[in-house]
Amino acid sequence: MFRRRNTYLSRFLLCLMIIVLLSATVYGNEATVEKVETERLAHGVTYQNILRFNKNGWLNANVLFVDLTDNSTELKILKSENGLSTRETLSSMVNKDEQVIGAINGDFFFMNTPAGSPTGAIVEDGKMVSSPVIGENLANFYINNDGLAFADYWDYEIYITTDKGDKIELGSINKYRWMYQEILLIDKNWGKTSVGATEALKDMVEVVVIDDVVTEIRRGQPAIEIPEDGYILLSAGPKMRDLLKLQIGTEIKVHTDIKPNIENINLAMGGGTVLVKDGKVASFTQNVSGNHPRTAIGITKDRKQLILITVDGRHASFKGVDGQQLAKLLIELGSHEAIIMDGGGSTTMTTRSIGDQTSRVVNYPSDGSQRRITNALAVASKMPAGSVYGIIAESENNNVIVGTSRGIILKGYDMYFNPLKINLDEVNYSIKSGGGRVENNRFISDIAGETVVTIDYRGVTTDITFNVIGPDDLSHIEITPRTVRLNHNGSTNFFITGVTDLGYRVPIFAGDVKFSDTNNLGTFNGGRFTAGSKTGETIIEASFGGSTVNSVALVGSSQQILDDFEDIRGNFTRYPNEVGGSIKLSNDAYRGSYSLNLEYDFSTTDATRAAYIDYSNGGLKINGKPERIGVWVHSSEVAPHWIRTRIVDAKGDHHVLDLVKEINWTGWKYIEARVPTAVSYPIAVDRLYVVETDASQKQVGSLLFDDLQAVYQLPFTMTDKLITPPAIKDKANRPAETEGTKLFIHSGIKFSKETLLDRMISNRVIEQANSKSQYTLFTSSVNTNVLDKITTPFIEAKQGYSAKEFENNLILKMDNTKNGFRQTNFDQWPWLIKQLETTKKENIFIVVPTPIWGDKGFSDALELKLFTDALTAEAEKGKNVYVLYGGPEVEVRVMDGVRYISAGSYDSSTNKSPAESFQYIEFNINDNDVTYQIKPLFQ
Repeated sequence: MFRRRNTYLSRFLLCLMIIVLLSATVYGNEATVEKVETERLAHGVTYQNILRFNKNGWLNANVLFVDLTDNSTELKILKSENGLSTRETLSSMVNKDEQVIGAINGDFFFMNTPAGSPTGAIVEDGKMVSSPVIGENLANFYINNDGLAFADYWDYEIYITTDKGDKIELGSINKYRWMYQEILLIDKNWGKTSVGATEALKDMVEVVVIDDVVTEIRRGQPAIEIPEDGYILLSAGPKMRDLLKLQIGTEIKVHTDIKPNIENINLAMGGGTVLVKDGKVASFTQNVSGNHPRTAIGITKDRKQLILITVDGRHASFKGVDGQQLAKLLIELGSHEAIIMDGGGSTTMTTRSIGDQTSRVVNYPSDGSQRRITNALAVASKMPAGSVYGIIAESENNNVIVGTSRGIILKGYDMYFNPLKINLDEVNYSIKSGGGRVENNRFISDIAGETVVTIDYRGVTTDITFNVIGPDDLSHIEITPRTVRLNHNGSTNFFITGVTDLGYRVPIFAGDVKFSDTNNLGTFNGGRFTAGSKTGETIIEASFGGSTVNSVALVGSSQQILDDFEDIRGNFTRYPNEVGGSIKLSNDAYRGSYSLNLEYDFSTTDATRAAYIDYSNGGLKINGKPERIGVWVHSSEVAPHWIRTRIVDAKGDHHVLDLVKEINWTGWKYIEARVPTAVSYPIAVDRLYVVETDASQKQVGSLLFDDLQAVYQLPFTMTDKLITPPAIKDKANRPAETEGTKLFIHSGIKFSKETLLDRMISNRVIEQANSKSQYTLFTSSVNTNVLDKITTPFIEAKQGYSAKEFENNLILKMDNTKNGFRQTNFDQWPWLIKQLETTKKENIFIVVPTPIWGDKGFSDALELKLFTDALTAEAEKGKNVYVLYGGPEVEVRVMDGVRYISAGSYDSSTNKSPAESFQYIEFNINDNDVTYQIKPLFQ
C-alpha cells in the first residue's frame, strides 16, 4: 500500500521556496492580504518590508524604524564627495561610508539646470550648508540638539552685512537658482571650483572671501578653486552691482536667520509638503496627487523615533500611492508627524544586514536603475568595530543532493552589530548530527537526511542545517540556458538544477558536474564556458549522477566592416558650436595600421555637448538586416560620457543607439548596441559620437575608434540534438492498491446543437459520475441537461467561489476567468487564506475554470507566485494539494510539492477516435493516501 512520504524531503524542502506567511486583514473597509518581513539591522534600527495585495493591486513598502535615543547610531546627510553641484546614486554615496546601516534618498533637486543642487535646506551641526528654497512653501525635516525630530515650515532670511554697515540679500547658499541672476554664496560644500564666466555668463562677477574678508573681485574670468577657509559670492545678473560695490579688505558677516534657531539644529534636510500633523493627514502645500513612487520621513509622537519609508511605483506590479495614501500609511505605522521627500525615479532605499560588509538596494527604482540624486538621509553606526560577538552561517541554498557540495558563507559582527571580517584560518567545523564533512569552507554531503554543521570562530558558535536529498528522490537534472550565443572569447555560466519527484528544484554546484563541448569551441572552469576564437556550433553536455543534459552554444557571428578607419571617411561636427574638437588618424590601431582619434573639449559650455564623426551622402550603407552595430574604442581615462551611433532607415527616420552610457574602462574595448526592431530596411550609419548631458562634467579628452561594424546572427543548426528533459514520474499517478473514495474529474461539456458524439460523451460522463464516483468535479461549465441527470454531488467550475468539506477532503471552487483571482473577484483572496488557515482536512482540491499559466493564465506574475507559494506552504505541512483547471490538453505539472492538473477542454469536432480524444482523471482517496490516474472516457 502506497503511503504519503513523511520523510526528511517533505519536512526540509521548506528552504527551496519562499514561504509566504500571509494574513487576511481589513484596512478601513477593504480586505487586504499582507506579508510582513522584519529584520533587525542594529541597536535601534529595524527594517521592515510590507507587501500588501488588495482589489486595486499591490503595495510594496520598505520601512526603516530608527530609534533616535540609541547612542550607538547617528543620522547623517550623505552628499557627493564632489559637492552639492554633483549628483550621485544612493549606492555610490552609501558605499563611500562603511558605517552606514540604512539610507533613503533625500531632498528634491533642480534636475534640468547647470548644477544639480538640492531644493531645500541642509544644516549640519548648527551651520547652513545649503539654504532653504525661496518662493516655495516647502517644509524641512530636522533634529534639534536635544535629539528630537520635527517636520515643519521655516521662516528665514539669509543676507550678508559689511563692516561699513551695508546689507546685501543673498538669493541662496550652495544652491543654483535663476541662472545666477541672484547672489549665490558657494563654499567647498558646492564643489572644488567656482562657476566662472562662460559664453552664456560673460559678465559673471565672483567675490572671493577668506576668513570673512574680501580678497579678490573677479569679473568675466574663468572658474577658480574655492578657498578652504572661505567662500565665493557670485552673480551674473543685475545683483552683480551690489557685489561690485564691495572692496578688497571689506569684512563680511553671513547671517542665516531662521525660526527655529539654527544654532539649536543638529541636522536638517529640506523636503516637500508636510504629510501628517498631530497624527492626522495634513493640508498639503504641494501637488502630491496621482499614484507614483514615494519617499517620506515619519516622526513618532514623542519625537524620538523616525519612520523612513519608500513605496514602489511605475512598476509592472506596484503602481505607487498618492499623498493621501502615503500619509495614511505613515499614520498606521506610528507617525504623528511626517514630511514627503523626493519621489518618482529618485525613490531608493538601501540596507545593510547584520554581518554584511556592503549595503543593497531593497526597493525597485522605477527607472530600472538608480537615479543620480543630490543628497540622502542615512543612519550609521558611530561605534568603532570591536571583538566578535556573533557569527552567521549561510548558504546560497540549504538543500543539497547526496554527493554534491554547498558553500558556507560566514559573517561576523560585534556587540554593536558592526560587520567583522572572518579569518577562515581560525574557523573550526564539526558535524553535530547527520553525515558529511566540510572541506575548504564547503559542506560535502554523503547521506540523505538532515545534517547540522557547527561552526566555531574564536569561541563563538553557530549552526547551519543542510537538508540532504537522496538519489531516490531525484527525478532528473536540467540545464540553463538551453541555447546561447557568444562572441569570440565571450563567456557564460551554465546552471545545473536537480528536480525532485515532488517538483522541487535544487541547484547543483557546477564543480560537482562534468561539462564538455563536443566540438571543442571553448573551455570550462566549473560551469563557466569561455569561447575561443573559432566560429561554430557545439553541444554542451553536463553529466551528474548518471544523468546527462545538453545545450547548444553558437560562437561568433558574421560582420560587415563599415569603416576600418584606415583613412578618414567622416567629417568632424559638434553641438553646440562652443564645443571644441577634431578628428585625425592615429597609429595606435586595434587592427590594421590606423584608428581614428576623436578629440573633444566639453569645458566651454553648460549645455548638452556632443562631438561627432559624421558620414555624409546618406551614411555608411549596411547590407541585409544586422542584429547589432559595434565598434572598438580605446579610452585613456574613465569618463561619464555616453558613446552613441545613429542609423538612418529606408524611410529617412533616424534611430539613436546607445553603445555605452559610461566610459568605465581604459585601453581597447568592444562596445555594441542592438538595432531597433522598428527600422525600415535598408539602413545606414550616419553618425558615431560622444555626448555629455551633465553640466558639471567638463572634461577635455580623446577616444580612438576602430572597425565600426554591422553584426549578423548565425543560424542555429543543432537544436534538433537537444535532449528534452524528462517529465517527473509522479508517484501518486498510479493504480490504487485499495479501493477508496472516488473523485471523477472532467473538463465539462458545452455544446449548442447536440450531435451523436455529444450524446455519447454526455451519457458516458453521466454513467461515470453516477456509478463509479462519490464526487464529480468539472473544470468548466456543463450543459444543464447533463447536470440534471447526475445524481451524485458535483461541482461545476464557473462564476463564484465556494467550499465543500467531506471526509478528509476540502474542495475549493474558485474563479480565475479574468486572468486571475483579483481581477475576477478579489474577495476570493481573503476567503482562500481563511480556508487554508482553518481547515483540518489533509487533502485539498482547488478547482478553477481557466489555465494557471500561459496567455490565458494569471496576468499578474506576483499574484501567481502568491497563489503557488501559499499552496506549497500547505503541502509543506504534510497535506496533499491538487489544483484542477481547464486547459488545452490533459496534463500534469508537479511543482514545489503541489500537483497542477489540467483536465483538458471539451471538443467534439475532433477527427480522432473517442478512445483517443476524450479522457478524465480518477482520484482514489483512502484518508490521506491519494492516488490518481488519467483514463480514457471510452474503453
